[in-house]
Amino acid sequence: MLKLLISFVLFAFAVGFSGCNESGFDSLRRLYGEDANYYIALRKKSDGDEKAARQLFLRCAKKGSYYAARRSAEELARFGSVQERLSACEKLSANYTDEDAFLIALHEYENAGEYSKILVLTEPIDVTSCGSEIARIKLSALFKRSSQRFEDEAYKWYTSRSMTPSMYRLYQETVTEGFQSAKSKIINFRIDVYNANYNSAYERFSDIVDITIKNKALPLTAQIVSDMGKACLYGSSSRIKNAKIFSDIAANEKNDADIVYNAYFYAGRLYDKADSDYAVTADRFARAMDSAPSGAQYDNALWYLLNGSLRVSIDTAIDVFKTRRAKIEDTSYFDDFFELFAPLLLSQSRWNDFKKVYDAVDGYASDVSVGRFAYLYGRLVQEGLVASEAPKTEAENAFRRVLSLDCDLYYKVLAAAKLDLDVEEVKAALYRTKINKNFIKDEAVERLLAGYALFGLPEKIYPEWLSFTSGGKTISVECAAVLSDFLNKAASGTDEYYTQSLRIIAKAAAYGDEALGEDAYRLLYPRNYAKEVSSSCEAFGIDEAILYALIRTESFFSNNVISAAGARGLTQLMDLTADEIAMRLKRSDYDLLDPATNIEFGAYYLAYLTKRLGGSPLTAFFAYNAGIGRVRRWINNSHLELGRHTASDLFLETIPYSETRDYGRKLIAASAMYGILYYDTPLQTVVKKITNR
Repeated sequence: MLKLLISFVLFAFAVGFSGCNESGFDSLRRLYGEDANYYIALRKKSDGDEKAARQLFLRCAKKGSYYAARRSAEELARFGSVQERLSACEKLSANYTDEDAFLIALHEYENAGEYSKILVLTEPIDVTSCGSEIARIKLSALFKRSSQRFEDEAYKWYTSRSMTPSMYRLYQETVTEGFQSAKSKIINFRIDVYNANYNSAYERFSDIVDITIKNKALPLTAQIVSDMGKACLYGSSSRIKNAKIFSDIAANEKNDADIVYNAYFYAGRLYDKADSDYAVTADRFARAMDSAPSGAQYDNALWYLLNGSLRVSIDTAIDVFKTRRAKIEDTSYFDDFFELFAPLLLSQSRWNDFKKVYDAVDGYASDVSVGRFAYLYGRLVQEGLVASEAPKTEAENAFRRVLSLDCDLYYKVLAAAKLDLDVEEVKAALYRTKINKNFIKDEAVERLLAGYALFGLPEKIYPEWLSFTSGGKTISVECAAVLSDFLNKAASGTDEYYTQSLRIIAKAAAYGDEALGEDAYRLLYPRNYAKEVSSSCEAFGIDEAILYALIRTESFFSNNVISAAGARGLTQLMDLTADEIAMRLKRSDYDLLDPATNIEFGAYYLAYLTKRLGGSPLTAFFAYNAGIGRVRRWINNSHLELGRHTASDLFLETIPYSETRDYGRKLIAASAMYGILYYDTPLQTVVKKITNR
């Protein structure tokens, strides 16, 4: 079925959609039947013909398949007169009993001021377990109706769950800071913590202790304990005194395992932050792990224990990990912890400890962490820094271990280059992606998504895909490739379709039901803005593969993106840098959000940095990210730490910022993939060219 849809998508895109009218969809009607009414109605609605759209939505809601009928019913609840919307809501909530449909109806009732209706519908709903926005609407209706139940229900909601934007909205609409009841004091305390007003929160801390622990006027909950911990951590310097309070809470709690866990966890955090006796810190974290109600909580406490033990010694951290590793639930949770190891070990010339860490993590940490230490161990053997009776075999075994894992593409690229694999072996190694063994294909969902492409509705694809995948679901690689290809072709260069295309295929690569083929990899590493890239590369002497890698890494091909720091556009240039480039290129007026200008300026700047740093694109990449002065200091420090062993891959691991290390890895991997996919460049040549070694 999907293959047939692919053919239709390609044909439909080829002929274009702008001139299509309803009669132009005859072939698609035969394929989609009554569901076609939904897509055509969306086109009618977009054109401003709401009357025709409503009739088509009504027909599809009655006769369409599940998803098309469902979406049609949802659309009917959003336009028309107030009475028409409310009538549609009645039908929506009657026909679809899931939370999403219920929430759409509740929003419309709220907008119409139908609070009594809301209270009838939400009467059986428990605010401690339903969706946060549903709870807000129910509680808001209680407040609007001046119900005596409001305070008790709201308090139960505020103290039983993690704070959410919906909770904060209700607080702003209903709670007054001046209220002095015990419940109001606790709610105001939680709001302070939510807003990171930790000094203010800590000023309320003694009141919270009096209310919940000393006087027992209100029961303590796990959420209150968690917020008490945050207030003490970030709003007070009396850490040891406060740590004892949390230890006492844990020791005295007999029933609620979450309270016990949170209390021991924050006792450990406070002792750790006070730089207290490590044995006491470790004891509290160990107690938290032993009482943890869930694997996620166990992992969280262990993560903090490991980081605390690392400040004692690397050996202590390794021993703690080996003692506790068997019960880890999510191995990837510790990737950032193990990311710290390589710079520490290299800076201290502890070459042999790489083998110790490699042995400790293999089979217990994530493939990402195992792959990193397998590669680095192999390289240290190659460099003669780790003694081996058979160094060539030992190093090759380590590199082949890297290729067997679902680890960072960067380490696979370098391992494949070190093994001197031929072209087909390289492709077999690099094109292999993680397969989701639990994947269950939803044909109906994929048919719905493909329909948006067939009927020329690119604006609907990404939001719909996001709604299905944000909850952990995935679509097949085949379907993702269709959607990604369509969005890529639909992009004008100034919208977000390039980025949406890339995100869809990237998620399929990470969680799909099969490995990506070469065509799908070209979607994962696209050559968008080909004319502008080619022109700028020719002008400034840069390889196209390298410039594409830079754009993909910096912006994911999002032309309009502006970072928190103010970097703009495809190559993420700062205004000050762009001003200097404009002066050198003699441009009096420019727009960084113009794709051609941004690519030209980024290419010029990368060429300039490469020349200043001895012709190495890799060090130029680092300077692009962190500044040329820092990179020169890092190079000098690396010479001191590694001596003659200053190969670029080892130098990368000594950089003190994990963000910059990861940036370099992404750029090398992306450059290699572009070279392989489009320019028939041997992997070894790509790696040598980038590292200039």
